[in-house]
Amino acid sequence: MSITIAPYDKERYGDAVFRLWQTTIGQLWPLDTFRLRQVLSEGGTHFIALEGDKQVVGFVATHLHEQTGHISLLLVASDKQRQGIGTALHNTAVAHFREAGATEVQLGGGSSRFFPGVPENLPDAVSFFRSQGWSFGGEQYHVVYDLAQDLRTYVTPSPVLRRVDKHQIYFETIVPGQMNELLAFESREFPEWLDAFQRVMSLGDYDDVLVGRNATGQIVASLIMYSPQSSKERHDVLWQAILGERLGAIGCVGVAEQEQGKGIGLALVACATELLIEHGVEHCSIDWVVLIDFYAKLGYHVWRGYHMCSRYL
Repeated sequence: MSITIAPYDKERYGDAVFRLWQTTIGQLWPLDTFRLRQVLSEGGTHFIALEGDKQVVGFVATHLHEQTGHISLLLVASDKQRQGIGTALHNTAVAHFREAGATEVQLGGGSSRFFPGVPENLPDAVSFFRSQGWSFGGEQYHVVYDLAQDLRTYVTPSPVLRRVDKHQIYFETIVPGQMNELLAFESREFPEWLDAFQRVMSLGDYDDVLVGRNATGQIVASLIMYSPQSSKERHDVLWQAILGERLGAIGCVGVAEQEQGKGIGLALVACATELLIEHGVEHCSIDWVVLIDFYAKLGYHVWRGYHMCSRYL
């Protein structure tokens, strides 16, 4: 068997990679070709494994953010596994990161992602990465979760809003003239989310940015929403085939450090949930979550989990 690792060309190999997804993990993670191509087109450098220069038998997607490389996806055809193809793709990705000056590699994650980490429901993937020297334990390992909720019966618990009323906190979506104010807040409090807010606003989705303000009008909290009315260029949610087509999302939830402990974060999420319902959303997801008990107070529950692994180069 002659295997060649080559750069991915979306025009030549896009359909083949979609078929590879469908035949390997598509039953557990159903995804249409539009959304697959959308994530892959958001920058990144990807590679395919070709058998005899014709048949695509493997694929790895990589994204680089500053000095962190992300192995976003690694697939090998079911009948070609345990033949060194996955190892070759993995090593190609790591070599690419080194050449690009990365100092750290993470499994999954990044702004253009399919999964925050390695899905818990793909145990063969965990075994594979272990064989490549990845540790699923220690300081650089933890588990995060995707949450979901059926919003068709959602009601905000009344104590949630009463608590913030005492602190004279109010919530509103932003308008274009408030963009610089918001970006200054994110730069100061949550610089890791700055790019996400900039992208949403660059696409004109100002109504999807919700902020909390104190009595003097200063921004003290923020988050990003997604609904079927959001820009079609966004891929905040991918799993409509599992959770429903009228799917929305909430992400990048943050409260200024000096304002924490007042119930602002929970009320902010509650307000966002109500706004999504007004926009026709029937189910909502919140991805990459550690504080599951926090969101459970509003009815959000775990539906998928991920192993978070990173290592230094």
